Amino acid sequence: DGNSVMYSSTSFDLGGGSVSFMLGYTPEAGDAATGEGGVAAQSSSYGSSTTAGVNVSFAGLTAGAFGEEVENDRGEAAEEANAMSATWYANYSFGPVSIGYQTGGLDYGSTATAEAATAAKTVAAAGGFFEFEKMSIAFNVNENLSISWGELDETYDAQSNVKGGTEIADVEMSSTSIQFAYTMGSMSIKGYQTDTDNPGWDSDAKSDEVTELAVNFAF
Repeated sequence: DGNSVMYSSTSFDLGGGSVSFMLGYTPEAGDAATGEGGVAAQSSSYGSSTTAGVNVSFAGLTAGAFGEEVENDRGEAAEEANAMSATWYANYSFGPVSIGYQTGGLDYGSTATAEAATAAKTVAAAGGFFEFEKMSIAFNVNENLSISWGELDETYDAQSNVKGGTEIADVEMSSTSIQFAYTMGSMSIKGYQTDTDNPGWDSDAKSDEVTELAVNFAF
C-alpha cells in the first residue's frame, strides 16, 4: 500500500510469439494507503515487498505468472513468516472456443489461532492459507449468441496439523457459474446463474444461488 516503483516491459518477439514482464519494489509495504504527494508511514509490522510477473503469447495460447513477497518485521518473537502470494494462468483460443485455467495461493504468514471448519473466515486475519483453482470455457455459437461456463474451488487450510495438535479439516468453497449473452440489432439480453457451496469457507453455511437477467436497448 505504500509508494512503489513498477516497471512494465514492452513485448518482445520470441519464436513467433511474444513475451513481456513486470517488476515491482515497495520500500515500505505497510497496510495503510498513501495519498497523492504523501510519504508512506513506517510500519512496525511490514518491511519491503517485491513483485514479479511474466506474460507469454503464442499461436492462440496466452500464459502468465505472478508472485509477491512482503517482509515481516515483527521480529522472531512473533514467529510469523513473510506474506506471500503467487498465481499462474493459461488461456487457449481456437476458432469460436476459448478455454482458461488458473491456480494460485495466498499466505499472510500469520500465526493467528486457526479457525474451525464451521466458522466464516476473513482473508486478512486468518491464521491459515488460501489456495484456489478455476477453469472456464466460452463458446461463440454465432455472431449473436455466446455461452460460457466456469468453476472455482477455493480451499482454506488451517495449517493445524502440528505435532501434538488437533487437526482442523480443510474447507473448500466451490462456485459454479453459467452465463449467456444474446444480441439482436439494438437489443441485448445477458444472464447468469451462480451456485456457491460453503460460502465464506464455512462448512455449516447455507449454499448461495444467484440468478440475474439483464435486457439492454440502444437508441
